[in-house]
Amino acid sequence: MSQDVESFLCDYLQTTHFSLQLDESTLPGNESLLLTYVRFIMDQEHHEEMLFARTLTTDTKGESIFNVLKEYFIENSIPLSNIISVATDGAPAMVGCQWRNVHPRTAEGSKARLTPLT
Repeated sequence: MSQDVESFLCDYLQTTHFSLQLDESTLPGNESLLLTYVRFIMDQEHHEEMLFARTLTTDTKGESIFNVLKEYFIENSIPLSNIISVATDGAPAMVGCQWRNVHPRTAEGSKARLTPLT
């Protein structure tokens, strides 16, 4: 059932604009996890869903975070240009120079804007 929900969500995101909320968490054993939530409007109602949780295998720098995000979008044929904003918790990896250099807006042509939530 969860596979059906993810499939429906990804199909919908291929054709609509949406915003993302990203959060990086460290698990016991020093594993890092990227949690990605998506917000969008469907049938004139606001919706918020967890899009995915992925392990960060290299580090928690902005470039690594963006690469995990980009990989998921490519796997699911979701255009990065559909992103209208990206909200983060203000952690250095999320809003530092590394992240701005590879943000979808500058790296992939999206019109998204980065919004730290502090």
